[in-house]
Formats: sequence, structure tokens, C-alpha cells
Amino acid sequence: MEPQYDIEQWAAATTTGRHIFNHNYRMTGNELRGWELVKSVVMQDEHDINEKVYMWQKKASEGHQLVRISIAELNHWRNAQIRLSAELHHNMQPDIPRGTGKLAQIGDINFIGKKQGSNVVAMVDFTRGNLSISVSSVGEKTVDVSKIASTLDSLFSQPPDKTEIEKGRVTVLSPRSLQMKEAETITLIEDISKPVAHGGWLKIIAPDGELNKEDDTLEYVSSKPGRKKIGKYILNQ
Repeated sequence: MEPQYDIEQWAAATTTGRHIFNHNYRMTGNELRGWELVKSVVMQDEHDINEKVYMWQKKASEGHQLVRISIAELNHWRNAQIRLSAELHHNMQPDIPRGTGKLAQIGDINFIGKKQGSNVVAMVDFTRGNLSISVSSVGEKTVDVSKIASTLDSLFSQPPDKTEIEKGRVTVLSPRSLQMKEAETITLIEDISKPVAHGGWLKIIAPDGELNKEDDTLEYVSSKPGRKKIGKYILNQ
């Protein structure tokens, strides 16, 4: 029987992800304490999807504990959820359940796969904003990947720490504080390739509304009138 995943229901439940946008993120090898990055692959861009896949090995595990992380960047949060739906439909496990309890806090929408006969979380597929992310245990010994998924989610959804800015690891791009009307659209960045020309990771966090990339232009649509403070950050990778 074909599994049922209601993306309209997902969209109705999505709030934070509507106004978060990440562009040009890549893992460099120091993100996961106790793990080492052994392989990374940039998949071919297709239909405005930029996917990067990483293989991590638990230190001193002699290759028995491996985690695969896929991070696909899309132009809009809705398309990230469409991508997640497609991935779930291609999964060999039918009717993958939603996360509950603390696991429910990961991403805008998530689905959890557990090792058969146990409570070990072996897979977390989720979206956050315009990103569709999959974290899976793929080694001989199953690893609980829930903490890794939660770490990535915080990385994508939270503003940079002030100490990172003070140390010069983060550049704040011309902070915007704008008076806007309801449903008003503005261009935040005319050419999104320019701020990441030297390999930086662009993170945009708005207080409400929606962020959307049209070709190389990043736009913001307010959901209600008022003054909006929009964070624009370049993080050195």
C-alpha cells in the first residue's frame, strides 16, 4: 500500500521554516565532536536542487559506526518539503512515523526510523526552511543519530553566537530594519552568488513572513505590517 504523506498538512504546521533561508552551507570536518569526516560528494544540480552528501566515521570505531548526512538546498521551504515527501516515498520502509516528544522539535517537519526491535533512532529525515536533510546510520553497528540531527537543526535555525561575530568568524551584512506593509515584497539580495563568492555560508533569519529565491534573487514577503529586523550573516567555513 502506498504510504500517505500530507504535504499540505505539513505546510499548515510550518512557522519558523518560512522565514529561515540557508545558502551554500558545507560541512568541513569539525562539526561533530568525536567523529571524523571521511568523504564528501557534491551531487549534480538538478531542478534547482543542490545536494551535498557526507560520510562520517565514529573515531576509534574502525569503520563499524558510520553516519551518512545528506543536505539538499532548495529555493523555497515548500520545495524542501516536496523533496522530503519524494524521499520518503522512495524509502524501503513503509509509513515512517513522525517524531514524538523531544524528537518532534527537530526541524519544521520530521520522520523517524528506528532500528528494528529497538528504540535506537537510526534515521531522521527533516526539513528546516529551504533545506531537506537526511541523517542515517549506515555502518555495521547502529548509531543513534537523533543528537546529530538536532545539532544540525540548531545550526541552521539559530542566529550566530555573539562571540563568533566578535572573533570575526561571522560577518553581519548591513542589518536591515524596515517598516513594511502586510504582504509587501522586497528584494533582500539581488545576486545571491556575490556574498558567498569566497565560499561563505549565507544565513538569513526574518521575524515572520516568507523567504524565497527566484533565480539569483532572494526575496522577503512580510506576513503582517510593522518594523522588521532581518538578520543577514555570512559564516566563514
